[in-house]
Amino acid sequence: MNDETQFTERALHILTVAQKLATDHQHPQLQPIHLLAAFIETPEDGSVAYLQNLIEKGRYDYDLFKKTVNKALVRVPQQHPAPAEVTPSYALGKVIQDAVKIQKQQKDSFIAQDHLLFALFNDASIKQVFKDAGVDTEAVKQQALELRGSQRIDSRGADTNTPLEYLGKYAIDMTEQARQGKLDPVIGREEEIRSTIRVLARRIKSNPCLIGEPGIGKTAIIEGVAQRIIDDDVPTILQGSKLFSLDLAALTAGAKYKGDFEERLKGVLKEVEESKTLIVLFIDEIHMLMGNGKDDAANILKPALSRGHLKVIGATTNNEYRSIVEKDGAFERRFQKIDVQEPTIRQTVAILRGLQPKYEIHHGVRILDSALVTASQLAKRYLPYRRLPDSAIDLVDISCAGVAVARDSKPEELDSKERQLQLLQVEIKALERDKDADCTTKDRLKQAKKREASLIEELEPLRQRYNEERKGHEELTKLKKKLDELENKALDAERRYDTATAADLRYFAIPDIKKKIDDLENQVAEEEQRAGANSMIQNVVDSDTISETAARLTGIPVKKLSESENEKLIHMERDLSSEVVGQMEAVKAVSNAVRLSRSGLANPRQPASFMFLGLSGSGKTELAKKIAGFLFNDENMMIRVDCSELSEKYSVSKLLGTTAGYVGYEEGGFLTNQLQYKPYSVLLFDEIEKAHPDVLTILLQMLDDGRITSGQGKTIDCSNCIVIMTSNLGAQYINLQKGSKIMDETKTLVMEAVKQHFRPEFLNRISSIVVFNKLSRKAIHKIVDIRLKEIEDRFEMNDKHYKLELTPEAKDFLAKYGYSEDMGARPLNRLIQTEILNKMALRILKGEIQDKETVKVVLKVGKERGSASTEDEEESLDVLPNHEATIAIDNDTMDIDDDDDDDAVDVD
Repeated sequence: MNDETQFTERALHILTVAQKLATDHQHPQLQPIHLLAAFIETPEDGSVAYLQNLIEKGRYDYDLFKKTVNKALVRVPQQHPAPAEVTPSYALGKVIQDAVKIQKQQKDSFIAQDHLLFALFNDASIKQVFKDAGVDTEAVKQQALELRGSQRIDSRGADTNTPLEYLGKYAIDMTEQARQGKLDPVIGREEEIRSTIRVLARRIKSNPCLIGEPGIGKTAIIEGVAQRIIDDDVPTILQGSKLFSLDLAALTAGAKYKGDFEERLKGVLKEVEESKTLIVLFIDEIHMLMGNGKDDAANILKPALSRGHLKVIGATTNNEYRSIVEKDGAFERRFQKIDVQEPTIRQTVAILRGLQPKYEIHHGVRILDSALVTASQLAKRYLPYRRLPDSAIDLVDISCAGVAVARDSKPEELDSKERQLQLLQVEIKALERDKDADCTTKDRLKQAKKREASLIEELEPLRQRYNEERKGHEELTKLKKKLDELENKALDAERRYDTATAADLRYFAIPDIKKKIDDLENQVAEEEQRAGANSMIQNVVDSDTISETAARLTGIPVKKLSESENEKLIHMERDLSSEVVGQMEAVKAVSNAVRLSRSGLANPRQPASFMFLGLSGSGKTELAKKIAGFLFNDENMMIRVDCSELSEKYSVSKLLGTTAGYVGYEEGGFLTNQLQYKPYSVLLFDEIEKAHPDVLTILLQMLDDGRITSGQGKTIDCSNCIVIMTSNLGAQYINLQKGSKIMDETKTLVMEAVKQHFRPEFLNRISSIVVFNKLSRKAIHKIVDIRLKEIEDRFEMNDKHYKLELTPEAKDFLAKYGYSEDMGARPLNRLIQTEILNKMALRILKGEIQDKETVKVVLKVGKERGSASTEDEEESLDVLPNHEATIAIDNDTMDIDDDDDDDAVDVD
């Protein structure tokens, strides 16, 4: 073999791989087939294999060629034991000699990979391999010559570079990807695609810049342009052109020294300008090219853009374009803005329907159309901080992945029985070792073998059914993949005007495989219907699957997503009034406003808003919590803002975040951060009258347009919130009234107090202003029952199982002393803790009450200390013990007399 210095790095690598293949297969000699097999190995740099590229450009089946080569390699005789050294055969020496001749004929300095390939074409055995694979060697040779062009191999690394050296390294040919069917279909973006093509067809300033929020489909528009280019559905000037996507990360990676990045970018631009074929460059995140204005990459692009020698498509977001690109007027004027809007729910459904086959093939599942509609609706409703269609596509993709993972895992029933069988077989082996020890062991062994036989009998039909179901789904996935490949081949044949191939595919191969798919789908559907709930494999993505995925992403329970909205809202008063007692007017007002909003009759941009007026402790905040629990099944879905902390002018920055230049600018505001990720929330402004007027100005925008703008410039959607404001304004008039129900005269006085404090434009934007009633004795008794039930629920949450049983007199005591004119029902919680929970805790510690027991509470009446009068009787509650105390406690130590104070002065 010739000196290694005569070969290029790529050619030497091929020879090394060939040597390794011969050694691994225990072949005594290095044959030409080893050299050919080395060509189909992936190069070390991870790029597309040289020979694979040539074969695919010639429209041949590379997978078939690869199988043919491997079959020929396996047929080479092996030597046992393996030879100590693999020597080159005479045939390989002839190939190397031919490669040297070809090198000299082409006046190259080194033997390159194409020299080796052309020399292999002269070998009879290699020609037969190509013939068996249906590949024409002359066609491959022609592709190699076109790829080489006029390039000379004057260095050892020369053949590692394609004619488009920099573009090959730092860009992706999107037109080639479209030609190979690797791009997803683009649906619903016809106007943006046409606008992009119109700008590209201009004589000067033919550089469109797509501007829109992340995830709305800017890159998909470029893929649509690439698809139209290969379909020749573009103006004459763009026909036959190529669209490359520049990878800025690859361009900057490894640029150690100053000037490396600029040199690479200049190399890319030079190849674009010198190319005989028009090349359009797509730069995603084009604002990344902008630097400090002195040595940024944008300055390198400006001359080429101004001369019109370069067509560039840029893409960036609104914020980056406004804050970075627009500042450089010379760069910005060379681009034509194209605004890309977020698609509607209807358009998103159409996009998902176009992508449906791709995801079905990838995951091997069946996606129902109802799942696509549900994904679009839930993504828009519960993921508003992300954009359609990206959020909806993610919902579908995650759901499909979940179904695919569950399908590929063994069903729980089968897995459980197999584990039982495995444990039983381990037990049998252990018993067989000791079977001669005693009769008991023999009996146990006999019983174990009997159970083993029974389990094997049960497992056999389960395994058979599982394998049959899985086989049907796998076969269906394979057929769909094959159909997709045939569709791409048919499209490619039509583009090349290969009518014979296109007709064969369109009228024979494709209809045949479609019929197979239809038959298999019907068969699988019949089997699933026959199995019903007993089906072992779930392979369908439906609306419930999408709902479960949305629940995991948002934290909102599944049943709240899938439950009938109408049925839920119809019974809203009944459910809320059982939790909030004595405020039916407020409950009705809230229910009516929510129903109006949800039925679509209210302004969709205005959130439902309420102002609750009333005495402290009348249930204003409690109703806000219960609304959150009712609508979202979680009382924590409430954002509470204490307006007593917003009394200063700068308080607005607490809610929205500070503007640029101030400390904490990047952190955002409390309110905007919460609403961005919890758009479906009850927003409670407690004691709204204490807020600064500037805070009320922010609320004006929220109540009118359903949005607020953060200090960072982000628009936050508030239209799905329920805004509740509480206030004690006019409470003095409510205190003067006798009876619990608020009279009209009192309401008028309270509203006058409210109007004097708030501006008319603010009050006019509130959906409903409700004055809360004073709590009656009957309402207080109901509240006592509700609080006791909440305490029992709290016990269960803490894994304690106590049941409270209070006598009517004990409940009357709580109702009497748990309410005050000034504080409403607020003292009740404190009274329950003092009179019941503290005493109950002591009984539990003493062992007098144990878990899962009923705790009896009674009224205790006793005289006050030092009083002989029966009128001075002191009432309190007592928790009765269920058992004798296990720990003795001296009662004298529990009663501390006020006279025992150390500071008391003893006066004679």
